[in-house]
Amino acid sequence: MVSSSPRAQTRSHDVDPKRIKAYSEQLRQRKEAEERIAAQNEFLRNSLRGSHKLQALESNPPNTTSFVNEAYEEDVEEPSQLYSIVDYQEVCAALSRVQKALGSLGESGLAARIAGAASTLCPGLATPLTTRTAVLNAVRHKRPGLSPPQTQRAQDRLKDCIDVLGAHAASGGATSSLAAELVSVLGGLELESLLQAHDSAAALVDPACFARNRKTGNHRGENDKFQPAGSPDDTSDTIKIIKLEKTNEPLGATVRNEGEAVIIGRIVRGGAAEKSGLLHEGDELLEVNGVSMRGKSVHEVCGVLGALAGTLTVVVCARAAPRPPAPHRVLHVRAHFDYDPEDDVYIPCRELGISFQKGDVLHVISREDPNWWQAFREGEEDQTLAGLIPSQAFQHQRESMKLTLAGEVAARDKPRKGGTLLCAKKPPRKKKGKKATSEAGYPLYSTSGADEYEQEEILTYEEVGLYYPRASHKRPIVLIGPPNIGRHELRQRLMEDTARFAAAVPHTSRPRKDHEVPGQDYHFISRTQFEADILNRKFVEHGEYEKAYYGTSLEAIREVVNSGKICVLNLHPQSLKILRGSDLKPYTVFVAPPSLEKLRQKKIRNGEAFKEEELKEIIATARDMELRWGHLFDMIIINNDTQRAYTQLLNEINSLEREPQWVPAHWLKHT
Repeated sequence: MVSSSPRAQTRSHDVDPKRIKAYSEQLRQRKEAEERIAAQNEFLRNSLRGSHKLQALESNPPNTTSFVNEAYEEDVEEPSQLYSIVDYQEVCAALSRVQKALGSLGESGLAARIAGAASTLCPGLATPLTTRTAVLNAVRHKRPGLSPPQTQRAQDRLKDCIDVLGAHAASGGATSSLAAELVSVLGGLELESLLQAHDSAAALVDPACFARNRKTGNHRGENDKFQPAGSPDDTSDTIKIIKLEKTNEPLGATVRNEGEAVIIGRIVRGGAAEKSGLLHEGDELLEVNGVSMRGKSVHEVCGVLGALAGTLTVVVCARAAPRPPAPHRVLHVRAHFDYDPEDDVYIPCRELGISFQKGDVLHVISREDPNWWQAFREGEEDQTLAGLIPSQAFQHQRESMKLTLAGEVAARDKPRKGGTLLCAKKPPRKKKGKKATSEAGYPLYSTSGADEYEQEEILTYEEVGLYYPRASHKRPIVLIGPPNIGRHELRQRLMEDTARFAAAVPHTSRPRKDHEVPGQDYHFISRTQFEADILNRKFVEHGEYEKAYYGTSLEAIREVVNSGKICVLNLHPQSLKILRGSDLKPYTVFVAPPSLEKLRQKKIRNGEAFKEEELKEIIATARDMELRWGHLFDMIIINNDTQRAYTQLLNEINSLEREPQWVPAHWLKHT
């Protein structure tokens, strides 16, 4: 991998110097055209203000009622007053107020988009706003010791120095070697970027010069030597010739169009482009192996690059100093949605995208692009080239837009009817006298409003971290699934090992019976205490049956964990919200039915009576549970055979005590 010097005078044996001169001439002409258009626009803005008719009206105003139009006032002496100083917290607070206002007006879709924008925008605004505030405060309050700049054209002075030193270096005199060394130092991109920042700040720090230059149209300082814009000595745009070795893998760079120009949009970690260190975001791609890129579409460029292999000779125009990579820590996330880049029309390059499924762990190594992160899938970290995945903000934004455009936001607040989501139907009323019990052994109940649909959040990613097993903390096992699928049998099989597994003792507000032992059969508390504990969110699940409360508390589960045993629970998915918010770190297993035909065969094999509608109801309920709460499941077991399902569950529990697991990152803060 070879690269020539980054100056415009670069030569290469396989690139015609005439083409380099032609590219330089094209760049100069384009810059002149841009500056010509900018000058014309400035002239049009100033022409009315300096017109004779307007001056005549100012000197001899007509005898009519008039007012002063501030748009035609003279330029303010201090241009910094044109800008208000905005604090970082004010920006975030303003976005929050807009989000709340939209939410109160029922515009939940727009509110979600504002929330997504805030999550992306606010973290990156802190440093730029702090810098901007410091500069404006210094100018506005005329801080002592802040002297006006000597020039606003430090970049031009640098170029003049390089020209003079270049002549000394070429003369071959005694100081030619020193002059050549100094040219290499002054010609660095770092110094060029520094002086560019200096010139930008100088325009603010010297208000008088700023206002004077605005009137005259001259943005150079008084003592600056005049140099025509776009002169051949202007090397702000630098032509480079780069050689890359391309294999069957993609180069690891994406491009975009700006007019007829082909611009490098991003550099992907681990690719040939990133390893070379010579290509940077914002560079213009001029030529590849003699094929001109200007005027080609993104698809045409990708087609040309995809057909090439071996050594590539690339001619680029470096538009700006390369940015050093931001020091981001690796972010570990679990995906809460399925993604296939082949179905994504927005991805910059399908070949660089990686597919994943709900539940996969992704290691994000770059979040510099607000829309596309660079990541590896769990287990594929040994690959050299990273892949593109949609960022959290971008995925949230487009899912929110889909809901808004489809009109689903209002529909989601109402119970769903028909279709396969049968779980949304109101449950049938219990027949009088028939006592229903939970699989944990106490009366079955439903909490007030438990069957109502909550406003579903838009699921994207969840930050995770590695949790290492501890002998002093056995993670509770939660079995989730539709009724009559065999969860009770699996739980009973586990509970046979009393030395290892135990159940949480439920609470109740009913009076104790003579044969019942407090703390063994139930925890007996008063109705008032039970209601207070409900308000304090101490129950994972609770309800009322025959004028008495029943429930499973977090403290009861914690007692089992503290005893060194594994607590096994059969819960409704809605109970996971409180349980996952505690310090217990539950492991959730979804017991799912097989296909309709296999479920029918299982019932026949076990000699169980069934109705066809009941089997369909089981499958539909399981499908709805996975759709609504699938992102909370750590494991899915298809219970086609009870013995096989039990063996699979027991093996997974055994591995939990030996191997680290990815858990929500906020759980580790309580470890």
